[in-house]
Amino acid sequence: MIVSGTVTLKMAPVVKRIYDQMPEPKWVISMGACSSVGGPFNTYAVLQGVDRIVPVDVYVIGCPAASGEFVLRAAQAAGQD
Repeated sequence: MIVSGTVTLKMAPVVKRIYDQMPEPKWVISMGACSSVGGPFNTYAVLQGVDRIVPVDVYVIGCPAASGEFVLRAAQAAGQD
C-alpha cells in the first residue's frame, strides 16, 4: 500500500481496514512528509504519521517525493537492494 498525502483522523479507520484486508506480503510505503509526520498540518483533525495505525516498511522522503527516490525505495521494500 502506498500512502501519499495527509491522513485525517476520519480516514484513519478506513486506511487500517484496507491494510487489514490486504493479502500477504503486506508492504506499506509512506510517501512524503504529509503521510510520514503529518506535514505542516499540526491540527486536531490530522493524523501525525500513518505509522500510528499501520506498520510502515519504507519512508520516501521529500515533499513532493521524487520519482527516482520512490523507485529506489520500492525496490528496497521488495528486497532488491
